[in-house]
Amino acid sequence: MATDSTTYTPPALTTDGPNAALDRTAGRRILRQFAVFIACGYLAYLVLTLPAITASLEVMHLGWTIPALLCVFGPGLALGPLAWRAPTRRLKVAAAATALGYIVAVATWWFGWTGEHLTGNTDIWFSLFCGLAAIAAALALPPRYSFIVLVVVVVAATVINHAVRAPEANGPLVPDIAWAFAFSLVYFAAAVMGMRTAAVLDDTRAQAYSVTAEAAAAQARSTERQRFNQLTHDGVMSTLLAASRQGNSSQLAQQAHATLTDLDAMREGTDTTETLTAEAAMAHIRLTIATADPQARLQVHEQDHPARPLPGAVIRTIAAAAAEAVRNSNRHAHSTTPTAVTVFLKGPTLTVVVADEGSGFNPQTVPADRLGITVSIRDRMSVIGGSADIDSAPGRGTRVTLRWVLK
Repeated sequence: MATDSTTYTPPALTTDGPNAALDRTAGRRILRQFAVFIACGYLAYLVLTLPAITASLEVMHLGWTIPALLCVFGPGLALGPLAWRAPTRRLKVAAAATALGYIVAVATWWFGWTGEHLTGNTDIWFSLFCGLAAIAAALALPPRYSFIVLVVVVVAATVINHAVRAPEANGPLVPDIAWAFAFSLVYFAAAVMGMRTAAVLDDTRAQAYSVTAEAAAAQARSTERQRFNQLTHDGVMSTLLAASRQGNSSQLAQQAHATLTDLDAMREGTDTTETLTAEAAMAHIRLTIATADPQARLQVHEQDHPARPLPGAVIRTIAAAAAEAVRNSNRHAHSTTPTAVTVFLKGPTLTVVVADEGSGFNPQTVPADRLGITVSIRDRMSVIGGSADIDSAPGRGTRVTLRWVLK
């Protein structure tokens, strides 16, 4: 019988918290992918524009060229390593700095121009990839502002290119602007739509968790109405039946104590300060697992009991998560052997392992709408400061490890 009294709280959709590395929101994944794309673009253009950069030294002062190169390529290349480790806010700041660095270089070109003109078909180097700055702006700014950045950098870069080139080497200005804008717009639109799609996916995910929380609350109300009947049947009657069949034993005494504790909790209401001895905690876990699956093979290994009592709400949460893992095994494993449950209590660490030899599955391919593992096991353990590890693969069974440390 699971008497989990911990209130379910849907996981916060933050991306900059202490568990940011584990965050899997669509927004963060797509932001990182575009950041890597931009960094690779800047690296490629740095190599491809080396001849143009060298040629521009004939018409641009070296004192302007070096800072301009740092402003343009520095933040853009930094997006690459930042995409792997940096939190979302820092990544967006770096993307904004990338766009700003390009704008600064374009805005100050006049101070670096010697007044001479480029010969032949050579272009000023920063006009060759103006769209990259707009794509970086799309990662950090709303679409309307990033579109303004696109228009400004394309027009400015094309006009400057016409100014520094020899007049006979230039074509019509308006068609050149239109071509540069159309070429850049394709990639810019992909970035904007990618970020917008990510926002839609994240909103859908948030709504799914909200609906799940509401369903969990409704389920909790229904469960509360059934708890007394379940406790009478699964606790009182099973204890009396065990007494009539097995006689007096230490295990029976522990089971009876756990049943009396649950009866007291039922009468007095939920008490978040309730504590259990190690023996009572083990008895409660035994009872919960036996209720979820009477055929489960349960083993308990106790060593160096903790010096302090264990929080009752935590023990019930762990037992409920373990019971959910057992029920999942019964529903999906299709195993011919019983599910094995092993409980380890060593010092302040409590570990529960639920293992089967069934068909197994790939945890990475579980559909997003299947929230059983996420909500009923992982989030349950996360609320109490514990952890849940799911180890499974097709054809080799499933192993669920729940771990919590008394602090």
